[in-house]
Amino acid sequence: MVANPIKVLLIENNRVEALLVKQWLSGKAEPAFELETVDRLAAGLDRLARGGIDIVLSDLNLPDSRGLETFATIHRGAPQVPVVLLTSQNDEALAVQAVEGGAQDYLIKNRVNGNAVNRIIRYALARHKGQAERLSQVQRNKTARIIGFLSGKGGTGTTTVAVNVGAALAKQQKVVVCAELRPAIGTLAFQLRQKPAADLQSLWALPADRIDERALNALVCKGPGELRLLFGPQEVDDFKPIEPAQAEAVIRGLAGTADYLLLDLPCQPSAATQAAVRLCNFIALVTDREPSSVLACRTMLELMRGWGVGGSLVGAVIVNRTASMAPMKMPELQAQLGSMVVGVIPPAADACLRAQESGSPLVLSQPNNVASASFVELASRLVADVVVAVKF
Repeated sequence: MVANPIKVLLIENNRVEALLVKQWLSGKAEPAFELETVDRLAAGLDRLARGGIDIVLSDLNLPDSRGLETFATIHRGAPQVPVVLLTSQNDEALAVQAVEGGAQDYLIKNRVNGNAVNRIIRYALARHKGQAERLSQVQRNKTARIIGFLSGKGGTGTTTVAVNVGAALAKQQKVVVCAELRPAIGTLAFQLRQKPAADLQSLWALPADRIDERALNALVCKGPGELRLLFGPQEVDDFKPIEPAQAEAVIRGLAGTADYLLLDLPCQPSAATQAAVRLCNFIALVTDREPSSVLACRTMLELMRGWGVGGSLVGAVIVNRTASMAPMKMPELQAQLGSMVVGVIPPAADACLRAQESGSPLVLSQPNNVASASFVELASRLVADVVVAVKF
């Protein structure tokens, strides 16, 4: 029985190179390749929208798009289709960034031959299928609602928001795990005045298939109230990039033990963060009302859209860190972000400092504070079946 051909869409405006790719893929290997060629990104997106394409080969530089934006646009338009990039040697650094952002692989045109292209396409398809199966397995097995918290830049209060939302949910007799899924030290232990005896660092030496509920339960600490905590690395020597498969394994294992899993994610983009946000039911993007923070937040939103995460799965949480600053007006802020706002936290600098000194989140140590009420409201909004925007 003859296997169905692999349907390849080539986006390439150089006719000579397009003919070369056609020649490379015209061999007799099974399954065979069925090639369609377009010379503009817009035409490629139109073809992808009609379905039936198994994999995309695309030049990074096209008449209507250049550089990383080419890949980002393809990935936004068809996140379920794997992409292999065609590039020159001068653009190899950009191609590496694209792979970190979700591309399956890249080919440097003057370094490959037909056998290499054939092999890379088949490996890319197999790798993409494996990733999809792992994601499907996670979705089938998880019981927790997974909420990610991150920001476009540091210092906006992401950890404070995550831990207070977690404490508010734990007060409702729910099992809540707040995990600091960061490659380097965060502020969770400092805020809660804890010195964890174990943290995620001990997992990074393990292959992903050995990171399971048993290994994770040994690292989860009891926090304030009924909140459960998993800390990121605590020592400089322990800082190490997280592999995407390891991040997925941590999330899968924790999700099987809780009603709600809250992920405190780093603001630095990485393949691990990409893997994490794709598994979240919702992403709370934290920003204050200072213009540079809003710009960084918008950049993060655009990046996540390139990862295939956006729309109703993402909402902004506005933190008023001090009462004295001249904040952006809310209509302007919303227009700049292009995202719904799901929570607004009023100024509470002194109260947050007292909470930190006590080692207990604001919603537990000062439940009558107006900011505590805002965190409780935000928590209720984030765990709703459909997250809706705040009405101003």
